[in-house]
Amino acid sequence: MERVLAAADDCFQRYGIAKTTMEDVARAASISRATLYRYFADRESLLTESVRRRARLNMKTARAYFNRKTTIEAKVSDGIVRNVRRGKRDPLVRLLVSPEEMALTAKLLERSGLASELTRELWEPVLREAQQTGEIAADVDIVELCEWIAHLEIMFISQLEDTPEAVAWVRRMVEHFVVPAITPRN
Repeated sequence: MERVLAAADDCFQRYGIAKTTMEDVARAASISRATLYRYFADRESLLTESVRRRARLNMKTARAYFNRKTTIEAKVSDGIVRNVRRGKRDPLVRLLVSPEEMALTAKLLERSGLASELTRELWEPVLREAQQTGEIAADVDIVELCEWIAHLEIMFISQLEDTPEAVAWVRRMVEHFVVPAITPRN
């Protein structure tokens, strides 16, 4: 399975997502097309699993990063900035948010719920713990907050450059609007 997903990533980067065929992936993985279809029904399911795999590879280091932060404000602002910067630098993520692939991306990440699912997997434990300790307001719906973060991260990745100015702007937006919206009002 890992070999197939690695081959798919290579093909997506080489040919583009929309132009990659199941034949391309089978050839790159040195397996038959029939074997590939035993694992994946179509290119979208293959892409979905590739995105899921890449996101989960990032989660371990992201969680370690969050654990080094002492406040929820730092976890949220630094965490979103980190995820946006990593997304901007990831070749598959850059393809997904490119204008050529946006229709497929919207279908894959937004309408399927994959972006929210993966964001919840990463953020929900951190946010629930902060809510239990009172760092996040009790009336904040954590599942909806995860969906909001997913949308924000995708928007920032797709619309901003990876420059110090853009990164500083993302941090300011998160610190000025996201953090105050979720932390208790004094």
